[in-house]
Amino acid sequence: MYETFFGFKEKPFALTPDPRYFYPSRVHREALDHLLYGIREREGFIVITGDVGTGKTTLCRAILLQVDEGMTTAVVLNPILSEDELLRTILRDFGLSAAGHTKNELIAELNEFLIRTVTAGRRAVLIVDEAQNLSHVLLEQIRLLSNLETERDKLIQIILVGQLDLLKHLASPELKQLNQRVSVRYRLTPLSFQETCQYVYHRLMVAGGATGVSFSSGALRAIYRHSQGIPRLVNLAADRALLQGYTDQSREITGRRAQAGIRSLVDDGAGHRTRGFFARRALFVVLVCALLTGAAAAWIVTKDRALVPPVGRSAVPAVSAASPTTPAAGSRFAVLVGNFPTEPAAREVESRLAGRGFSTVVARNSEQGTTEAYSVLVGHFADMAQAQQVRDGLASQEGFADARIVRTRDDNGSVP
Repeated sequence: MYETFFGFKEKPFALTPDPRYFYPSRVHREALDHLLYGIREREGFIVITGDVGTGKTTLCRAILLQVDEGMTTAVVLNPILSEDELLRTILRDFGLSAAGHTKNELIAELNEFLIRTVTAGRRAVLIVDEAQNLSHVLLEQIRLLSNLETERDKLIQIILVGQLDLLKHLASPELKQLNQRVSVRYRLTPLSFQETCQYVYHRLMVAGGATGVSFSSGALRAIYRHSQGIPRLVNLAADRALLQGYTDQSREITGRRAQAGIRSLVDDGAGHRTRGFFARRALFVVLVCALLTGAAAAWIVTKDRALVPPVGRSAVPAVSAASPTTPAAGSRFAVLVGNFPTEPAAREVESRLAGRGFSTVVARNSEQGTTEAYSVLVGHFADMAQAQQVRDGLASQEGFADARIVRTRDDNGSVP
């Protein structure tokens, strides 16, 4: 409905688990790494869990894009089946006929296929999504499939992906044998506020319209308050915020527009409770911002740069004059957007970035003889990979092509 107005190729916040929109937050990247490790090392059972809407199915789709030619996969998306139906679903997704009339015949067909697969030097991987819906009988049936093996190798690796109830099922005494065979486990958690902001702009960029719309910091805070970092709820809130912007014929999504869109997600009977919720949260945010501002103002930077703390945003350490992109031991990183001769020029850029959801800071360069006195930096990252991800996102946006990674402080608090 609003795609043309904002210049999108498609809706950026659709609820379908499209792997093109997979955002590698810290926890999602770690979950992907656990999955790839378990598959490559033939670890047997792998269990990935998370609350509703945390991106488990999208993660499943993303892992399918990572498999190499040496892997054959089968995916079960709807595990509410009988034992025979489950076996037939697995066989058909592996590309087999599932012609057997009995459970033993179906298992024999699968076993023959798996032996041919391992003989050819390939690996067979079974992914079961929504695994919390599997009965204990079906979970035991899946455990028995893991008994298909040669003298040296398991013939099939099994990935169970499900909501947190799956952990309760696995902890039951009846499934003790299955639980003991799980060698890789990972639990997805919600996004942080900073990750939520980056998630929003990541999806806007994938949809092809990041330059056609801007979300104010107030809008992003409203979306985060509503969603608490749950990707599915972020999608719902951001979609309604865009709809409100389209209704107002404005490409700037303000906090007021975001809240109006979010209110449309709840029924009329919950309206007063929703307003009360936002009022309480708003008071909490004001108090936290006041504390952060006081803490930032009290922070003194050593050596040759002094920090000019932005109001209401967390600060990052100032960078040294010669901050190479080659990482040193114990380093922390930020993305240097640019240097500016005056503070107002730097503040203008800072405001633009904050409107797009980035955590920004202005650092004053007090070195002798310099003509560019103010630097604008984004983020404070523990490793180069995190900083590189944000730098790439910035560099793809108009006006920030020269963004680069710099070192900030090391673990001992000194400036490199």
